[in-house]
Amino acid sequence: MRAHTGTVVLVLGAVAAISALTATVARGVAQPQYALVFGGVIAVGEMARVALPGNRETAPLGAAGALAYALLPDVHGTVSRHGVLQVVAVVGVALLAGTLPHVARGRAPAPAYVARRMLAAGFAATLFRPLYAAGALDPVMERGWAYGTFLVLVVFLTSLCDAVVAAIARVERPFRPALLGELRALCAGLSPTEQIGREAQYTARGAGGLTGIGTAVGATGMLIALSTSALGLWAVPVFCVPSLLVLMSFRRYAAIRRVHQQTVAALSRLPEATGCASPGHAARVGDLAKAVGVDLGLGENELRELEYAAMLHDIGRLALVDPVPGGTTLDLPVEEQRRIAGLGADVIRESGVLDRVATIVAAQADPYRDGVCAPPPLASRIIKVVNAYDDLNALADDAHGRREVFARLRADAGGDYDPRVVEALAQVVERAG
Repeated sequence: MRAHTGTVVLVLGAVAAISALTATVARGVAQPQYALVFGGVIAVGEMARVALPGNRETAPLGAAGALAYALLPDVHGTVSRHGVLQVVAVVGVALLAGTLPHVARGRAPAPAYVARRMLAAGFAATLFRPLYAAGALDPVMERGWAYGTFLVLVVFLTSLCDAVVAAIARVERPFRPALLGELRALCAGLSPTEQIGREAQYTARGAGGLTGIGTAVGATGMLIALSTSALGLWAVPVFCVPSLLVLMSFRRYAAIRRVHQQTVAALSRLPEATGCASPGHAARVGDLAKAVGVDLGLGENELRELEYAAMLHDIGRLALVDPVPGGTTLDLPVEEQRRIAGLGADVIRESGVLDRVATIVAAQADPYRDGVCAPPPLASRIIKVVNAYDDLNALADDAHGRREVFARLRADAGGDYDPRVVEALAQVVERAG
């Protein structure tokens, strides 16, 4: 079902592109010099696109240029005459030109990304250009504060539309968690630079390193449109500088995230390399835990913490003098399981940047309900269930054996294991076949 919803985005994008190009070619390009300048900004911004962890791509300069072209009232007194379809056509052609270098290097963007960009520009233009062409905005434009408020409203609604389209396009996640993640990214209050600083300490919440991008793009797009209206086309490159700074910040953010991922991946293989865990166990638990977290509606930052903690959940075994019998901790006393989890958390805290991950790992051995303490964090409960499943499943030969694994997990649900997590895992495994 989610695959079909992703197709809807592609179809809408294709229809918009074909309609816009056909109409623009038939009518001719209105004020081609404006289209060339803004199309150039969009193309250059697309060439400088940044691939972010979490299956995301961002081109703040290109997005700001597209928004500015959609909201452009005039250029130094000369009224802009381009319509909604020309906005979509110019954005589409510029995106195509900007992606050619990426295609040549084998890094073509996802079709849904291109469709989103055109649909967002078309939506903003639909809200602004017909009203402007009809003169309905003239009374509003005479009052600076009212016009500014109107532009902010247009940008906000465009961001909401883009969030919905992005959630629909992310077919690998259920719609509701995907939409919540996009809205977190839209509404979070940190700027990119502040977020990167917190990311380095791994204490960021909400939308992770993507916070502030919608605000920065929206503000820059409005600034370019207004400054071009007052100063002329030369203002376009000048006021693109803020987007270039945002781009630099996100490149730094992406580099930090890559270092984190590489470090966690290397550490997760240590228990296996020393014979303390079965080969591939950490990767399997990490993948399954993340899939369960997606089904349970965790945000992107929470999913990242969960995945890191799941991959590192056995790191405490390195501190043991003797290996765990059978390679599994399932049959160990609870206190011994907690001791191993605590040892692992201590190792992770030594990194200085994974404190929240350490907290999750420390609580992974705690039962869901023991009648004394509050339940551990959801991420810890997910790891406990998934780790038990992988250990038990290693002994199962066939589908019947896997059913027995879930029978055992369900028998202990409500005590050792969170029933909601057990059922979410069952759905994930069933979908995977």
